[in-house]
Amino acid sequence: MLSVRLPAASVAKSVVHSLAASVLVTLAAVSLPAQAETNAQLGLVTEYVRDGISETRGNFAAQGGINYVHNSGVYGGVWASQLQRKDDDSHSEWDFYSGISRSLTSELGVDAGFTRYTFQGDSSRDEDNLNHYNEVHARVSYDQSLVLGWRHTNHYIGSRFARRVVEASYTLHSSDFDFEFYGAQHRLLGLDDDYNYGHDDRDSYWHFRVGVERTYNQWDYRLTLERTNLTSDFDAGTTFQFGIHRYFDF
Repeated sequence: MLSVRLPAASVAKSVVHSLAASVLVTLAAVSLPAQAETNAQLGLVTEYVRDGISETRGNFAAQGGINYVHNSGVYGGVWASQLQRKDDDSHSEWDFYSGISRSLTSELGVDAGFTRYTFQGDSSRDEDNLNHYNEVHARVSYDQSLVLGWRHTNHYIGSRFARRVVEASYTLHSSDFDFEFYGAQHRLLGLDDDYNYGHDDRDSYWHFRVGVERTYNQWDYRLTLERTNLTSDFDAGTTFQFGIHRYFDF
C-alpha cells in the first residue's frame, strides 16, 4: 500500500502507456495557476503489509515519502519502505506514482493514475528483470467515504501474468477518528506453479482490512486488522499492524 494524502483516495501494456500518461498529466497542468502543496512523511510500522501479504515477515519497517498535489488535481510522488521477504534478498521498496484526482460534483470524485513499483537489493532478480512492475488504477469516490477501485498490471512482480484488483472501501468519519472497512479481490490472469497461490487451479485471493486512524498535530496514528484467505506459506493470514507517521508541509 501507497500513503498518499488525497481527499478522494490512495502499466498498462508497456512503457509507452506510462509515457503517454505522463504527457497527459503534464498537459493537464499547463496554463493553470501554480498553486500546489508538497508534504513529506516519515514513519514506523510494526509490520509492512501490502495487499494483505507481509513484506517484513512480522518485523518493523521504517517508511517515508514525498507527495506533491497541484490545485488542478494532478499529483505525484515517491514512497519507500524497508523489506524483509523470505523469497529474496530485497531490502527496500521504492514506488513512484503520478495521477489526477478531480471532483465532479460536491460529493462525487474520480482518481486515475499509475505507479512504478521497484524492489532493491536482490541482484539475481535484477538480472532476470523481476524487481519492478507498473500498475494503473482508477477509482470513484462518493461523499469522501465510499471508494470503488480497479487496478491492473501486465507483469505482476516480474511474472508473465497480468493481475487485476477490484476493491471497495468505506470510511466512517468522526470528529477524532476515521474507521475504515476495506475488501478486495486479487486475481492473476493466468496459472503457473510459481504464481497460483498454492493450488493448481487457484488464481485469486480475497483481502479484508478493518482500521482506525487519527491525525493529531501532523502525527498520524493507524491500527489495522488484515485478513486474507491465503495460508501462512505466503506470509498472509490474520495480521495486526500499528503505524505512526509524522507529516511535514513545505
